[in-house]
Amino acid sequence: MTSLLSVLAAFAIILIDLLGRAGLDKALALTGGPATVALWAQLQSMEELVSTVAINGVLQGLTVMVSQSGTARDQRGLLRDALRLGLITSLAIALISPLAGYFLTGGKIREDLFWLAALAGCITVVPATLNAYWLGMHQQQRMLGLSLLTGTILLLVAIGAWFGLSLRELLLTQSLALFLLGAVLWRYMKTLSGNHDALGARPEYFDQLLKFVPVGLAIGIMSPVSVMLVRGMLSQLLSWDEVGFVQALWRSTEWVTATSAGVLSLIFFPRFSNTYGSMQFNRELARAAVIVLIPAGLLLLLIFFNQRVILAALYDAQFVVSDETAALFMLGSWVRIASWVFLFGLFAAHRTRLIIAGEVLSLPLYALLLWLFADGMTLERTALLFLVSYLVYLGFTAIALLYPLRGKQC
Repeated sequence: MTSLLSVLAAFAIILIDLLGRAGLDKALALTGGPATVALWAQLQSMEELVSTVAINGVLQGLTVMVSQSGTARDQRGLLRDALRLGLITSLAIALISPLAGYFLTGGKIREDLFWLAALAGCITVVPATLNAYWLGMHQQQRMLGLSLLTGTILLLVAIGAWFGLSLRELLLTQSLALFLLGAVLWRYMKTLSGNHDALGARPEYFDQLLKFVPVGLAIGIMSPVSVMLVRGMLSQLLSWDEVGFVQALWRSTEWVTATSAGVLSLIFFPRFSNTYGSMQFNRELARAAVIVLIPAGLLLLLIFFNQRVILAALYDAQFVVSDETAALFMLGSWVRIASWVFLFGLFAAHRTRLIIAGEVLSLPLYALLLWLFADGMTLERTALLFLVSYLVYLGFTAIALLYPLRGKQC
């Protein structure tokens, strides 16, 4: 079902994204310090707030529906409908979210920067739509080519940061590069999807695609807003420098978490979608858990034992956290990965309402716990509460997916 070339392409896509983000963070750390790293991360959360309402909703649905549909006519019609729905939902969020971002940072970042980040988020939906379509078609090799193009955008921004461009100038660079790429891809997808009347998707397929819109709104709004709220609270309870330390620790574990998410998304998610409703689905779920969680645990242990060296290499010697903070955060990251195995299974099963309900128990729960236990906040406590929130989320996603399957054999 998934060729060796597709697997290799998936890992290359993950690596390109990680290298691009690491290079940009390194440039920001050397030229601006921990606070600049934290402020840029806050702006990128705004971009994610706008784009993920489509990426984690309509576009996840596009991958599922393309994988499960039977004809090229339906697949191309779904591409056209998903592009339209994705842009509409992202644009709606982009029109209101910058004000929320300004409020969540306590006015530390100018409002116009949030508008630029929101613009970049809208444009990001265009290449993301094509990626979701190709993923449903098991065409990871084509996705690799697009990943190389989007990776050059991060490279341009990193070069700009190295030469000391302001945050506003970096966002302008990012938005312009995304616009040029998006314009080319828009034209390509319009040609690929064909005439609306001749190639429209079947109504029942379109109705199922619509069901993923609330999922995208829930995940796309709650997760980035929660992250922004977490950074805002920690900046007041601790400092922006310490928020930068937390961000650096997050990024260091992202080499494992993002790789795991990429393997689940690029390799196993199409397989989940193809096999849901059969005994093979249970086997794919177990296979994904073994293949992803064992290496992830070992790699997170490796990062823990070398965390000071890794943080200094990725950023600089200013970025230091305690061993207790690192250990709790590594364990929380592993639990987070485990929850994603069941989350992708829920997407394949079209259990959109359960996905929406469970989203409250991840990053939003983390933000709530930070607020409840704000007195005497330390970095160690932030890591502990991170672990607690994802233990709750893991329990919910596992029960939500496995309880209806309890009578089936693996």
